[in-house]
Amino acid sequence: MFLVTISPALVMMINPLIARLRFGAGEWQSFLMTAALPTSMLLSVFWSEVLARMSARRYLLVYWLFAAAPVALAAAAHSFWHLLACQLAASVGMAGWAPIHGTLLKRLYTDRVRGRVHGALIVPNTLSGVVALLVAGAWLTADGEAFRIFLPVTALLHFAGVTVLMWLAGPKREKDRPRPHEGLRSLMTPVLNMRRTLAEDRAFYRYEAAFMTYGAGFMICEVLFPVLVTDKLNMNYDEVAKSAHVVVRLSMLALAFPMGILVDRLGPSRTCAAVFLYLALYPIGLGLAAGPVGLAVASAIFGSAMAGVMHGWMLGPVAMAPTAERVAQYVSIHSTLVGLRGIVFQGVGMLLYTVSGAFYVPLIVAALCFVWAARQMWRLGRRPGSDNGVPAPPSVDPREHAPVHGTRDLVARQSSVTLYSSG
Repeated sequence: MFLVTISPALVMMINPLIARLRFGAGEWQSFLMTAALPTSMLLSVFWSEVLARMSARRYLLVYWLFAAAPVALAAAAHSFWHLLACQLAASVGMAGWAPIHGTLLKRLYTDRVRGRVHGALIVPNTLSGVVALLVAGAWLTADGEAFRIFLPVTALLHFAGVTVLMWLAGPKREKDRPRPHEGLRSLMTPVLNMRRTLAEDRAFYRYEAAFMTYGAGFMICEVLFPVLVTDKLNMNYDEVAKSAHVVVRLSMLALAFPMGILVDRLGPSRTCAAVFLYLALYPIGLGLAAGPVGLAVASAIFGSAMAGVMHGWMLGPVAMAPTAERVAQYVSIHSTLVGLRGIVFQGVGMLLYTVSGAFYVPLIVAALCFVWAARQMWRLGRRPGSDNGVPAPPSVDPREHAPVHGTRDLVARQSSVTLYSSG
């Protein structure tokens, strides 16, 4: 986990800064950089279909070729458009991570310990981001061309991590045997399956609706961040890395395991409701920040809240999937909806900023989104058949609630299991 998460950290956090500070990207060019990864998550359901047609080992190798090779090629960029092309290509590949990640979590760990294990796995994930961002920030501040060295190195480290995962995935299993191809008609199968799943599993649908609202606020903050720290706060690579990205990850690191225990006890819906409400302070903090200290305070709020969101982001769909074979599908549906909110709400955030000429307008909208998402999650947590473990009353219409009953026991087990956005 330490090795495979270095490249995504740089793609998400450092490459947009390189675009602005090295290649002079404007606001909308910055939007293209930050929107690339979340928008590419739209392809996650198709990656899930790829996983269904090959072994986990072969899939991991294909994933690395698409996700890491473009990161290495970005080292040769001599213009913004070259860098953007590599960013887009790498983002398409990284959309393939969620299905295999969920599959391995289900395969390697039992339901009883998965929440705590996921909390423990967040530690190397977070540490890799801290190390990568500190090194990259300091190195780029000293030498603006340093990305030509560390980007290929991170691609090689990524390959080392994928090699370990290929070993952990074990030998080819019966369920790893590829499904037969169905021609061009099969291209629409993932989309149709996603629609059918959301229509049948109403608990999962409401869970995704709350995450969609949260994601709107997240994406607005995400697209404004590179512009805010460079134009409003006039900060360089090293200052941004230390005051924001590293603070976020250290806060996540401190609370990752305690949040896993909290989710085990409260269930994901009520835990997400609490952290979504707390997260409303983040855009307010960004708007009030006047320098590195203010940015660090806002980042600490964001990181501590995201420690809880990360559990809900990944393990909710893992537990809600009715069978182990459908875990990749549920996780990929969740990731695909990240892409939908990325392409819509990052554009909304940048549009609000350019029209109003002020950061506070989109940031207030983001805060309201977090508050409303908290309300949605809280209502979901109180519904019979959700992760509060309360049985549904027998008088309900079975045609409407049968899908919820079908997942109720699995969802209730999240009291001992733990799903962002990632935004």
